[in-house]
Amino acid sequence: MKDMYKLFLLILLAFSCSGEQGINGDGNEPPTEIIPSNLVVNIEVDGADDNNPNGNGTGLVRFTAKADNAINYSFRFGTGDVKDSSAGSVEYTYTDVGTKTYNVNVLAYSSTGNFISLGKTVTVYVVPESDQDILAILTGGSEKTWKINASFDSHFSLGSKDHKYPSWWEAPAFSKSNSGFYDDEYIFKSDGTYSHKTNGDVFGKAKYLNETFGSTGQAANSDGEIEKYNLSNYSGSFYVKNEGDERKIIFNEKSFVGFYVGEYEYTLECNSKNSILLRSVDSDNNAWYVWLTDEDVSTSSSKDLYTDLVWSDEFDYTGKLDSNKWTYEVRNQWYNQELQATTDRLENVRVDNGLLKITAKKESYGGKNYTSGRVRTYQKMDFTYGRVDIRAKMPSKAGTWPALWMLGSNYASLDWPKCGEIDILEHAGNRLNQIQSTVHHPDNYGSGDSNITHDYNDVSTNFHVYSVVWTEKALTFYVDDKPFHIVGNACALPFNWDFNIIVNVAMGGTYGGSVDPNFDFDTMEVDYVRVYQ
Repeated sequence: MKDMYKLFLLILLAFSCSGEQGINGDGNEPPTEIIPSNLVVNIEVDGADDNNPNGNGTGLVRFTAKADNAINYSFRFGTGDVKDSSAGSVEYTYTDVGTKTYNVNVLAYSSTGNFISLGKTVTVYVVPESDQDILAILTGGSEKTWKINASFDSHFSLGSKDHKYPSWWEAPAFSKSNSGFYDDEYIFKSDGTYSHKTNGDVFGKAKYLNETFGSTGQAANSDGEIEKYNLSNYSGSFYVKNEGDERKIIFNEKSFVGFYVGEYEYTLECNSKNSILLRSVDSDNNAWYVWLTDEDVSTSSSKDLYTDLVWSDEFDYTGKLDSNKWTYEVRNQWYNQELQATTDRLENVRVDNGLLKITAKKESYGGKNYTSGRVRTYQKMDFTYGRVDIRAKMPSKAGTWPALWMLGSNYASLDWPKCGEIDILEHAGNRLNQIQSTVHHPDNYGSGDSNITHDYNDVSTNFHVYSVVWTEKALTFYVDDKPFHIVGNACALPFNWDFNIIVNVAMGGTYGGSVDPNFDFDTMEVDYVRVYQ
């Protein structure tokens, strides 16, 4: 019995050894191959949507693969780079600038080393590397949200493509409240991604809105605009570059800022602590401007921005002007073919009964046939931005040319018109009750930007308050707090440095015209001069 048990063990051992040899390949039987099947590959380009089919410009792409009987995957990205993943998911960032198409190959491996593969193509948009200085302005180093600065005059404006400032039209504060862009938010991120929070609608030219985003059936106004075009929030990408003397912002297709005119390239014309001015040129060579702010938009108009009285002369004294506030310009040579010599005599300039009185007289003096006065705050009160109010009554006789104005305080080194000139009021006795306000700058040989109002018929018999509200966005001129002329400001214009105030009466010249042969004298009276900031 014992012998039979030993024989049984020997037979069992022999059988077991034989089986092991076949499984491990030590015998003649090969191993069983495991072949993967049903390979599926999904590709997701970062930021891809209907507006950005090739992504938002980061170049980031997410790949996922799944196959039956696969334990590892190899991703070949079409650039020579390879990544393996047992989980079947990887991320890869393409870096070639522009829109490029790549042939991608994914291999799925089984536990026996067998594999299958699947080829696909992916098209990816990559923004160029941005100028870091410009990028920092737009993003603050990480992310910044901008809005239309609607509380300022000229927050939205139009001009010739030949200039870098608006010259044809400027929107008064809040004047586009019925349009769809005051509540928009423009979000720039330092990674080159961009988000436009439309809050449901935007403002732009109907032609370009319908061509780009599709017709919504909304009617255009008489200017060919749709004021509240239906458009959902969207994301895109941008990059910035410094090209020559232009700081350019270039968006991917279908991304824009402000008023849409079918363009995706802007120039950054101005920037200060919390404001930027962007410019775009449409296919009709019109230059469009919009001022943005990264702060909450004020509910008060820029007209009421300056409320602190920082300097004034109420003329509550008698005799000579206060030398702490004014200087006299004494000279007998003038531009503009003017006929007077100016003096510091009380006959021409005096303070009396609460009024500054500047009197032009017919008399021979200093080689001229007329005398008058011209006084200024130069090196007494020089300032940048603010509101100036001057309450005055004009002379009326033919040939008189009174002016309330401002001149760039750097005029000695920069000269006119490069220094800039701001005429709050000009009047001529030959054009009685015609009030003109003008700014002068180097373009157009200094002829400037003028506007005239005929709304007043008593400027030489009653006092009126003549004002300018001067900001980095605009210069707005008023009579008795009623605006009648807006001039858009920009960094390209000489209205962003110190100016001083000038009050004078000229005789004749290019604006005053012919002097009445019977002229003897006439006087401009000024009740006060006030500066608010």
